[in-house]
Amino acid sequence: MLLDDLDFLNFLDGCVLTCYGVIVVVSESVLMDVAEGKKRVRGGGSGSSFFALGPDVWEKLQTAPTSNRLYLILAYLVLLAGTGSDHRLTKWSAKACDEYVGIGKPRAKHAIEELIAAGLIRHTEAATRMAPQYELPELPRDAEPIFLPVQIVTGLGQETPVLRRVREAGDPLLLVLLIDLYAAIVTDATHGVPINEVRQLAPEPSARKISETGVHALWGLTHGYQTQAWQKPWVEKHLVPGPGKKPDWQPLWDRLDLLKKMGAIWWEPWVFDSDAPDAEPLMPVDLGVLSSYAAADDEAKLILVAFRATLALLAERTYMMDSSGSSIFLPLPVHHQPPALRGVLRVRVEADTPGRRRAYAKRRRLVEGYRAGFEQVLADAEALRFDRPLHLDFTAS
Repeated sequence: MLLDDLDFLNFLDGCVLTCYGVIVVVSESVLMDVAEGKKRVRGGGSGSSFFALGPDVWEKLQTAPTSNRLYLILAYLVLLAGTGSDHRLTKWSAKACDEYVGIGKPRAKHAIEELIAAGLIRHTEAATRMAPQYELPELPRDAEPIFLPVQIVTGLGQETPVLRRVREAGDPLLLVLLIDLYAAIVTDATHGVPINEVRQLAPEPSARKISETGVHALWGLTHGYQTQAWQKPWVEKHLVPGPGKKPDWQPLWDRLDLLKKMGAIWWEPWVFDSDAPDAEPLMPVDLGVLSSYAAADDEAKLILVAFRATLALLAERTYMMDSSGSSIFLPLPVHHQPPALRGVLRVRVEADTPGRRRAYAKRRRLVEGYRAGFEQVLADAEALRFDRPLHLDFTAS
């Protein structure tokens, strides 16, 4: 199923797409404008569903002089969310800061004055006291911007906006962590933070070979909830000195846990081709389907058919599955290295960028390719044919 096939829930100005556990927002006016050949600019109507933050500005926001780092960053993000397609001109001001993230007008005006003093924004010639307008820095051409969905500022339907929840927590580093996670997202099939930066895993190796049948190795994989991260620049911001001068990682774990509880991030289980930090993603996983046997989506159907193929290949040895304690089961070619089950960190509200669409197209190819391959293995096993290995075809659209 491609993006065009997803159900739309109309709200406010835009359309909400519910897609694989995340919420993606596509501006309804943008869809109409494409059909009509018009260009719309936010502020004079409605713009696109995301805004772009330059990495140079993001660095300066974390170091510029301020009396309140949380308010300074939030005010800039609110103003940036009100820009048009060039991500530069905005009429949003202290009123928008008050309305969307709960910064009272006097504090919002002070934060905006600090942004002006730091050279991060400036008044335009058209600005007046009653109708402010600001110009923001041009996006650099030699660096990838951070793409953020407008709805983390404005909210989704009746939900409290994510950035308002962050302000209520009162921790500027919680906001820094959230924006850094958006910056870390890669546009591969997982569309999450790379597992060589942060991941969830089981304390022990997650994969166990249950048996072999013909050209198939039968694997049981166990999901774990232990979080592991590497000392990347965004991680180091949250480490504090611990006993023996070793870094204390607890502030990072606490902030990640809080972002999850407030609905800003989530962990999606994926099978990777090995337990290496740079392993390739194979398929997303539905962990609940083997307890309910109710395959509500394509990911659940994929794991269910992999389970049935494993059952058919084991024949009378199905007791091996019962004793494995595994979360899911799947057959792979006998030459395949041990796979691994990992949790991929993903944001809950995604910006509908071209990179994201490419990522989801690749995801669909993986899901459909593995499902077709497992269905063929199941059919062969039921016909007592065990000499044809798993065949994968990712060319289908």
